[in-house]
Amino acid sequence: MVDEKNILDRVCVQKYVYLIDLILSAAIFDLCFIQVRRKDEYWLTGELDERFSEILNTTFLDVDEYAPSELYDPNSKFNIDETELKNRLEKHLIRLKSEILI
Repeated sequence: MVDEKNILDRVCVQKYVYLIDLILSAAIFDLCFIQVRRKDEYWLTGELDERFSEILNTTFLDVDEYAPSELYDPNSKFNIDETELKNRLEKHLIRLKSEILI
């Protein structure tokens, strides 16, 4: 049985599934993701289910570590390039989509 909280979690997560899908075709993903997250009271207040929060928090950290090619330093442990970001986001996207469909 699907309860109201479960529905709210799924609605909240849908926008992030969409944004992660954008990275595969748009360079503005990181800015969009961060802007949407800053205004997401449902996520930021801890209302979001722990399984979604864990995936989205990890996604946020990955987006935060992303550096465009002109700023990317391969010797730094604190940034990732576009290829690595896409690899990580694809994994997060698979996990989010599987959780939404449960």
